[in-house]
Amino acid sequence: MDERHYQQPRPVPTKSTPTKFNLKQYLKSIPWFSAFFSVLAQLGIWWIYPAIYSKQLSSGQWQNNPLLITYSAFLALTIFLVFHRRFKGLVNYLFLLIPFILLYFLYKEMTFQQVFLLTLLPIALVLIHLSWLNLQNVLGLILFSGLATMSLPVVIFYQQNTYLTQPFLISLIPLLLSYLFFMSVIFVPNGKYKRLTSLAFGVMLLLNVLTLPWNLWTIIAVIVLLFTWMVLVNLDLKNRFRMPFFSVLQAVVVLLIFLQQT
Repeated sequence: MDERHYQQPRPVPTKSTPTKFNLKQYLKSIPWFSAFFSVLAQLGIWWIYPAIYSKQLSSGQWQNNPLLITYSAFLALTIFLVFHRRFKGLVNYLFLLIPFILLYFLYKEMTFQQVFLLTLLPIALVLIHLSWLNLQNVLGLILFSGLATMSLPVVIFYQQNTYLTQPFLISLIPLLLSYLFFMSVIFVPNGKYKRLTSLAFGVMLLLNVLTLPWNLWTIIAVIVLLFTWMVLVNLDLKNRFRMPFFSVLQAVVVLLIFLQQT
């Protein structure tokens, strides 16, 4: 008898059913405890120094702007989610819709230049996600660090004083270096390039710290920097701890530097 009669029929390929997005499940998957500390640290970096610096100026005064605070909070949350998941998944940009919506209302209260500055960082986060632009490396690190330094702190300072000063802009150099150092593990996570990148930007930040007047706070900042570099080189922290860990350390170093300049 022909053996072909005993052959099993080939299975007919079926189209896979696309998985529906479950918002409730996605929200449950977010490590909110880690997100809270990361967002809090980021808000401290953006808000405390410009507000304190402005108080030393004759025209400086605190201006409450709930829209800008809300904008910065959701932007910080988006940064946490995107970096926490290493730029994987467009769903991590879900909370970025709120800052883009708030920009419409902020435009009614701010100048075009301020709104333009606020727009750059969210756009950069989206561009970095696009793999064909090849920005998930040192170039993306420099882009993110520059915009994170020059967007919200500058706008917040302008909100308090209605003008900008060159000394304030120059004083933001340590903030730029801190982003380059502490966020290097996100953009360059593996191998010798991680060590070289963190070493290069760490030395630059350390030299900047050493130019400050020597006191207890300067010594603490140096110790935190050295400790961070040792962690960057020798440990591979879990995703849920990486962003809050380095965000809080960055906030500590930045505030130690900034508060000595005020």
